[in-house]
Parts: sequence; structure tokens; C-alpha cells
Amino acid sequence: MARIVQAVNVYGPKLVLNPTAQLDQIADWMAMRTGLNKSEVMMVLQELSDAILYFNNQGTPVKFPGIGTFTPSIDRHGKFNINFRADAALKNGINAPGAYTGQVHHKDRIGLDNAGYKELWDAEHPDDPLEI
Repeated sequence: MARIVQAVNVYGPKLVLNPTAQLDQIADWMAMRTGLNKSEVMMVLQELSDAILYFNNQGTPVKFPGIGTFTPSIDRHGKFNINFRADAALKNGINAPGAYTGQVHHKDRIGLDNAGYKELWDAEHPDDPLEI
């Protein structure tokens, strides 16, 4: 029997992502908004990565108000990682009504209940019905 997570993965809404914004694009955009020149902005952005690594390597979380917090962690095998927790302002900003202008695949299925997913799944997978 199939599980609801499988149906949501196949039939649920998904963002259609554009190509990733690169450092030079971000620097151009920030320079336009701040009055700084592009090379100054690029230097600052490149240093952010080094600053996060420097402080996290000392066991110090790094917080950028309006962006989020970078916190070092370790797993049971001794592998270090840097976790990112987005600031509430970022989360609220992308969730503000009308703020997101990108494409959403299966947008009409936002809020679809489990019975709706079952109907979609079972129609295409009669030999593997959805268990809800």
C-alpha cells in the first residue's frame, strides 16, 4: 500500500525554480540599491562566508538579523555541519499575501485533503491503493 507522503510528492504543489542567483547578480542588485560599487559588495559577500566559518569553527553561532542564524553541530560520527535557521522576517516575507511571484506547479492542489490525494493516486495506481 502506498503512503500519503508518496501521493503528496507526486501530486502536491511544487515550486518551479529559476536558475540560482550567482554572486555577481546579487552584487549588481545590492550595488544598485545601496550606492556601493559592485566590487565592494562582492568583497563583503565573500567575507560573510569566511566570517561564518571562522566563528562556527570556534563553536560560536552567527546571527544576521533579518537573515538568520548559522550554528555549528556535530553528528554521532564526529562530522561537523553548519545548520541554518532562517529569521522569522524572511519566512514572513515570503509568506506575505502576493509576495511570491514565481511559478507553482499544481497550484490548484494547494490545500487538497488526504481524500483528494487518495482519489488522484488510486486513479493512476489501482494495484497500489493509497493508505490514509
